[in-house]
Amino acid sequence: MRMKPDKLDLAVVIIVCACLLGVGSAAWVMDPARQPTRVAYLYPATGGTQNVWMADIDDPAARQQLTFSEHGVFDFDFSADGRWLAFAERSGVGAVTLRLLDLANGGLTDLVDCVALKANCTSPVFSPDGKWLVYQRAESIGGRYGLPRIWLVNMISSGYDTVALIADKQVVGHSPIWSADSNTVAFYSADVTQPGILIYDFIPRGADDIQLRFIPSAHGTMGTLAPNGRQLIFPELSRRGDQFFTHLRIADLGAKTFAAFTDPEGPTDDVAAQWSPDGETVAFARRYTDGRWTPGHQLYLKRVSASEDELRPVAYEPRFTTSYFRWNLKGNRLVMQRFPLVRDESSAEGPALPEIWVHDFNSGDSRKITDDAFLPQWAGA
Repeated sequence: MRMKPDKLDLAVVIIVCACLLGVGSAAWVMDPARQPTRVAYLYPATGGTQNVWMADIDDPAARQQLTFSEHGVFDFDFSADGRWLAFAERSGVGAVTLRLLDLANGGLTDLVDCVALKANCTSPVFSPDGKWLVYQRAESIGGRYGLPRIWLVNMISSGYDTVALIADKQVVGHSPIWSADSNTVAFYSADVTQPGILIYDFIPRGADDIQLRFIPSAHGTMGTLAPNGRQLIFPELSRRGDQFFTHLRIADLGAKTFAAFTDPEGPTDDVAAQWSPDGETVAFARRYTDGRWTPGHQLYLKRVSASEDELRPVAYEPRFTTSYFRWNLKGNRLVMQRFPLVRDESSAEGPALPEIWVHDFNSGDSRKITDDAFLPQWAGA
């Protein structure tokens, strides 16, 4: 005898179908293959409260505001799949807190309540596998903030548990970065008695079973890790005459060797670098000090195994200086922050403003995304 489904059974079936449809729709919407290529940035750079905005590089005028902070956003990062936005939000009471935005449904939550902790929490960076987020945290000591330490957030725990990367409170630092395999965190040590870069492996890579390595550097800024976490390119100071300039060094962490990546005695000033996702090429910002001089730093590409003379300029424009740049995950585009140091006839009236540009290596074209903005990131691209 056939049983006739009652109303409760039908309701359960309808709810299950609706849930499956919702999950499938979210997966379809968040599928990276269906997403436009987007960049995000802080806007405006001048005259207002900074929030995170996002734009399709093929239609940058149709930009979208993602955060609506009353006091402004300090910095931010996207997860590799483009679903999550972590941002450091100014509180208005001195502290900077970490918040998390789900771009699939608009849900907003406190990631780490740094107002309650009386701390400044900034520089959030997702691990490439999305399981962790690293950030720097400076806690209030006697009414002022101390030196920052590096902390982790477990992104797959229900309560987003947070813990110090290194338990020793004497280990301080800033500007954390990840290796592409999510096994290594590197950051600049803020210890003035022994400045340099610390590299922490969750699983030791070498036969010596060492988890924490130290690279001496007096420059004060972070370098760039090879995708496999086995090499580091970092800026270092060099003195020529009565002036100081910057060159790039490369450290092989396994072999424990150092070498010059760019010539410390050459007529150059190389201030920042970013390793390409394939591990074969490095983009870096250079200003020549001889007859090739430009007002600001230009972008160049150098293959890791190439000689100093084998350089390729990227979006070369002498009147701009490029200070911040990032590869997309495919390694075929760079997003960069530029600032015009020399005005031309096409420049609008008023003060010079920082601009966001994208360079496409397949076409060789560069395009401006917006102006009056800074700190560009790929929105999951």
